Amino acid sequence: MDYKYIEQLLERYWKAETSIEEEDILRAFFSQQDIPAALKQYQPLFTCQQEDADIKLGDDFDERILALTEDTEVKPVKARTISLQQQLRPLFKAAAVIAIIFSVGGALQHPWDASWNDPRIDYANSYIQQIDTADTIVPMQAENITDAPADSSKAVNETLHKE
Repeated sequence: MDYKYIEQLLERYWKAETSIEEEDILRAFFSQQDIPAALKQYQPLFTCQQEDADIKLGDDFDERILALTEDTEVKPVKARTISLQQQLRPLFKAAAVIAIIFSVGGALQHPWDASWNDPRIDYANSYIQQIDTADTIVPMQAENITDAPADSSKAVNETLHKE
């Protein structure tokens, strides 16, 4: 037997495109005893409605449900007003975290030793630059440099003249 029509009705049923008459056809089909194995899995879906139709609620059902709901006290819910500052607080926190991350990242880019702030390094770099640009080498004197400390001039001259 060809069950294409039933399969088409099932496809339309899953898409919620069937009419009430077509759903009755499906219920009648699945209430039979002889159903193909491929469609057997859908039988409980259509037969449970017939089985559940026999269940009737008692006459006092409405009264019992209303009695249950009347016993509970309904507490009024107060609406809270949230200020603009409270609404933006998470945004402020996120901005603070980002600022901290960038600050720490900027601090980590500098070397940790004290040599990057040492005026002797600046003196040596300027001496090397003068050597690179000049045709003749003229030794620089530490006394001519104003930002180099006076006591470091000997150490710089000794370091430069070792080469």
